[in-house]
Amino acid sequence: MNKYVVFIKSDESRVLRKEVVTRAIIKDMKQKGFRKHHVEVDAENENDAINKLNKNSNDYLDSLKNFSGDLLLCSICVIVMVMVYLFS
Repeated sequence: MNKYVVFIKSDESRVLRKEVVTRAIIKDMKQKGFRKHHVEVDAENENDAINKLNKNSNDYLDSLKNFSGDLLLCSICVIVMVMVYLFS
């Protein structure tokens, strides 16, 4: 299994094996508008690396959505409790 580095641009991405990524390649990719993703992916090939990164990102977004929903519910409960306390 190889480690892959992902470079992301708004509408496209590039995946390179970590062994071939040098400072010059990173600089060249930045000049082309790409940014290096902070996660390195262990995968069999480039397509597998993209699939694993997408799955990881989707799992993260689902967790964030659940957390935001829970936080909103708690905030509403606190606001209602404060209003009941102030107006009673």
